[in-house]
Amino acid sequence: MNALVVFRESRRAAWRQAAGRAVWIGLLCISVAGCRATGATVDQARGAFATGQLDTAASMLSELAEGPRTTRAECELDLAVVELARGDVTSAESRLRTLRDHFDALPQTVSVGDAVAVATDDNAREFHLSGYEQVMLRTLLALCSLAGDQTDAEAYCLQAQQRQSELARQAQERQIDPEAYGQIALAHYLRGTLREATHQNYDDAERAFRLVSTIQPSFAPVGQDIARAANGAHSEPGHGVVYVIACVGHGPRLVETVAETTTASMQIASMMLRAHENHEQGDDDELVLPNIASVKVPAVQVPPSRLAVIGVSSGSEPLGVTQTLTDLGQLACRQVEAEMPWTIARAVVRRTLKETSVHAASNALGLQGSAATVFEFAASSAWSGTEKADTRCWGLLPREVQVLRAELPAGAQTLQLAPLAGDGRCFAPTIHYPLQIEDGRNHYVLVMAPEQILSVVPAPVDAPEAL
Repeated sequence: MNALVVFRESRRAAWRQAAGRAVWIGLLCISVAGCRATGATVDQARGAFATGQLDTAASMLSELAEGPRTTRAECELDLAVVELARGDVTSAESRLRTLRDHFDALPQTVSVGDAVAVATDDNAREFHLSGYEQVMLRTLLALCSLAGDQTDAEAYCLQAQQRQSELARQAQERQIDPEAYGQIALAHYLRGTLREATHQNYDDAERAFRLVSTIQPSFAPVGQDIARAANGAHSEPGHGVVYVIACVGHGPRLVETVAETTTASMQIASMMLRAHENHEQGDDDELVLPNIASVKVPAVQVPPSRLAVIGVSSGSEPLGVTQTLTDLGQLACRQVEAEMPWTIARAVVRRTLKETSVHAASNALGLQGSAATVFEFAASSAWSGTEKADTRCWGLLPREVQVLRAELPAGAQTLQLAPLAGDGRCFAPTIHYPLQIEDGRNHYVLVMAPEQILSVVPAPVDAPEAL
């Protein structure tokens, strides 16, 4: 027997041994499937946030962030949003920076034969951010900076733009339409406002605003931004600018659903299986895709919210309403749909490897004939029945990010911020927000409003209400 044959036989033996272990891990998962945690859940924490119980939400998420490794990052992302809503900008920015570095350090690809994921499902894998979440992480860092000392805001905007370019390149490599990874206009818009505020780099500001017009043509105010930057005028003499940036509604979340396999998904699954097979077993053992009609997958759900826009006025003068600059619900739906063939393919390959593992375990037990058939059918059915779709996500992102720009005379001013329903009616208390407008400068006011206005960041300065 030559060395190559010996090597292949040893690899096959090792793989069969690993497959057998996977079966026992899977059966152990089945045996404990009825156990339920008795502590707080991430859904409860998100519910507390939506109803304005920020301290309760922070306490729950802090506890959950100390829990299982596979869910820590998800909870910490939500915790950063709660910290920002509470006005703890420094903690939110620090946490988001740490999370950014954590996700950047994760491998871009994960082996479909990952032993733990095969034994259970994708929930056993390290949590990865979706494309729009990666860009929003950097964009939220920019918002944290704008609500604080504004030192790193432009750098964060550039990081968001760079990540968008990387996502488009990766999509092309996987033969996914790059348009599915639509750019987030907010990052470009914020950079435009920062360049304009220098009173020198109006050409940079104009380019940024023109990009916003291309990405989000429905954002009508950008036409005025382009014209203003082209004319090299930041604001009227004796005036400053306030940007009300509103995080409106409940953001997209993932729920479990069942999807039918498609020709495209089965072709991808076959390709993934061949790659795994060549890596793990050698060329002589061929794994065959079973006849699988449907699998459990995540689907996007955008929870309803009565809130449509934020009405803004100063004194008795209406300034307008916020307008949608980035629709995260729409972005999430497009990306999940584009990724679906790959998501289905992973589930198909995992099912194939599970059935192969059960067959290997049956052989190891010496079962034959009808006994082997009954064992393999029962074990495969029970094991696959415990599988869940990976519905981890950044659940406290908003449905939309909306913006209103207004010029106000320098001096003490008070904004009235009113949550408005789709019919234009105010359905919750109006927030009075005092601030000091400086001549020729930008001021950024961040409104957190999943159902109604929960908070305004940064904390208002001590200024009397304007008459």
